[in-house]
Amino acid sequence: MSTVLRRSLLKYVAVSPWIINRVMADSTSETNIPKYQIGDTVIEFHTTDGYPQRWKETYENTIKHFSNRWGRVGPTHIFLVENTDWNPEPDDPARVEQLKISQRQLKQTFANLQGHGSDGSHLEWETGNHWAGWSIKPPQLMITMTMSPYRDADQFVIGPIHEYMHALQTAHGYGQEAIDGNRMGQSLWTGPAWWREGSAVLVSAVYSYQTPSLFKSMKRNMSWRGLSDEMNRNLEMYQKIETSISSGVTHDDWQRLEAQQRVHSVVYAGGSVACAHLLKRTGSLDKFMQFLPKVAKLGWQPAFEQHFGISLPAFYEQFAKDVAVAEPRQHQPPSEDNWCYFLKSIK
Repeated sequence: MSTVLRRSLLKYVAVSPWIINRVMADSTSETNIPKYQIGDTVIEFHTTDGYPQRWKETYENTIKHFSNRWGRVGPTHIFLVENTDWNPEPDDPARVEQLKISQRQLKQTFANLQGHGSDGSHLEWETGNHWAGWSIKPPQLMITMTMSPYRDADQFVIGPIHEYMHALQTAHGYGQEAIDGNRMGQSLWTGPAWWREGSAVLVSAVYSYQTPSLFKSMKRNMSWRGLSDEMNRNLEMYQKIETSISSGVTHDDWQRLEAQQRVHSVVYAGGSVACAHLLKRTGSLDKFMQFLPKVAKLGWQPAFEQHFGISLPAFYEQFAKDVAVAEPRQHQPPSEDNWCYFLKSIK
């Protein structure tokens, strides 16, 4: 992965605030619990008028490939939004007006799907955002992409996997306990912030590396060198911040870390390195992903301890020891003494 792509991924995670999305969490009786569907469910795309077909197909292909392997959850509605500052050429006034009208209509559709009863004008769809969210009444999973392929083409492969991981986390972490008191964004069921974002960063990178065919419309794919550099960059960022991933658990933790400008280093970078260690414990991406269906039944921490074979406090302690001795190997040949070398052959 080139320096440009690595910076692109950093910018991507910076604008993917899963934990702080607006949540429509109406109170729900135990006898009328709305449920997300798992299996044969709707994954529907909505685009602004004239959205570039090439990039729509790239995004759709990634979602289809990933969801076919790990399961369809939903109803999931994906909004691909073109903005007026996308075009590297001078804007045509007629096209600018068309996009403005189309965006307003698309925001109305978004609001209607979530039951907002509004025109959607509150939605912030500026270029560069890529995020996931949900509503409970009605149960809908939402992904919105406003990134420009002329600036961040690789995010039409990496980004969909990251955001769909959040859809999987939500659908499999759903339960009465999860929605009581609007705790969908808390750690009891969907997991700590470092897990939610860290697993999304790791899986999107590893799956992109494992599936070069997803990049068929690109000039390059996710190479082993690119994956290694990305994970070592994350390790180095986390080591420098000297703050444990255990400080990135709840919504309040997120807010505090954001005020300290440490969200990226702890939640995204540190979380991805922690999840890489968990992936190594399972031995394969398939076994790693088998954790998700256990969450709704057991709760996140009991499921974690059963699936990964270690208590959460013990994992925090072991992870701190491992990180303390790990040496970042960014921009170096990814040799066997690289702490994440196992990712080269992970299945």
